[in-house]
Amino acid sequence: MSLRKSSYISKPLALLTIAHGVTDLSQGALPAMLPFLKNYFQLTYAQVGAIVLTQNLTSSVIQPIFGYLTDKIFLPWLIPVSLLLAGVGMAATGLATSYSLLLFTIVVSGLGIAGFHPQASKSAHLISSAATKGRSMGTFSVGGNFGAAVGSIFMTFLLSGPGSITNTIYFLIPAALMALLAWQSLPHISPQAASASTAAPAPKVSVHTLPWGLLTTLLSFIFIRSSIHTGLSTYIPLYYADYLSGSPLYASYLLSAFLIAGVIGTYAGGLLSDRFGRKTVIIVSTALSMPLIFLFQFTSGFATVLLAAITGLTLISSFATTVVMAQEMMPQHIGMASGLTIGFTIGLGGIGATILGYVADHFGIPFVFTILTLLPVAGLFFASFLPGKLFQRDIHATSGH
Repeated sequence: MSLRKSSYISKPLALLTIAHGVTDLSQGALPAMLPFLKNYFQLTYAQVGAIVLTQNLTSSVIQPIFGYLTDKIFLPWLIPVSLLLAGVGMAATGLATSYSLLLFTIVVSGLGIAGFHPQASKSAHLISSAATKGRSMGTFSVGGNFGAAVGSIFMTFLLSGPGSITNTIYFLIPAALMALLAWQSLPHISPQAASASTAAPAPKVSVHTLPWGLLTTLLSFIFIRSSIHTGLSTYIPLYYADYLSGSPLYASYLLSAFLIAGVIGTYAGGLLSDRFGRKTVIIVSTALSMPLIFLFQFTSGFATVLLAAITGLTLISSFATTVVMAQEMMPQHIGMASGLTIGFTIGLGGIGATILGYVADHFGIPFVFTILTLLPVAGLFFASFLPGKLFQRDIHATSGH
């Protein structure tokens, strides 16, 4: 038996997972910076929300464009180049001397993040078997969520050291090293190499015959979940550092607990979706998140850290599940499916964060948490219309799996 067949995680998938983590270091670092940026530039909550929106628009909303291109053209170089661009942009944020320049550096980093995900997630899908799509995407997604969590911790560490905000320059080191490794490993992680070795042929599906109604429902759910996740990652640190006048470092630790636990939830959700079905994982995780968010304003100390971790684990456990579900709906448009689910719809969650910024300015942050507590109801509404296990079996049968 070859190493590839006997390994739980193949080498190409491991490389893609690590690259995903390094890329998302930059995405996870920004929320940890927000309390510092708010004080440094004397920003309003609306301006803080605009920072989040800028990152989401450039790093996520435009991902379907890259997804469309990767479905049409072989662009393996996007992986290492995008890796480097994401790191360069984040490294430069601490050197910005004005709010406008700060937004520009975030745009640069965002474009790198946007270019990476469709090509890399398409490769992760193609190198996995039909029976392990959820697990493989869960593994790949763990890299991103782990990177986002470590990015938050790394940024907190840098901001607390000598040099403070200018220490962001150190984000260039992991980006450059991983970009070089990814460039050297392109033959192993390219879609062509993957499809030739393990992937089953996709069915002939015209874009006109895709289940657009179900896809729209799925994307609507992801938008709601993303608004909740982005809202929590933005306003958890601001609530404790600004509204409660606590330590910005403590607020960053809460955010790190929220994001790190999400890593575990992402992988566990992928495994559970292979066993119990995509829809089950989506509905259960969404329903459980509601009471958890509600409790945030009634806890303190270690209980808040624990609550942040449990909430992160629960809320984001459906992440890999929704990506795989979209890829199953669009078997010949995997790059586009990845761009829509990982990028576009999640990026629109930044609009929710901006709206919540205006709400916080006029009604206070506690009211923001009230809204976040109620949003899972809308998520459950859309999730109730999603297909269950029967749909997955039909897709697999149709595709020759």
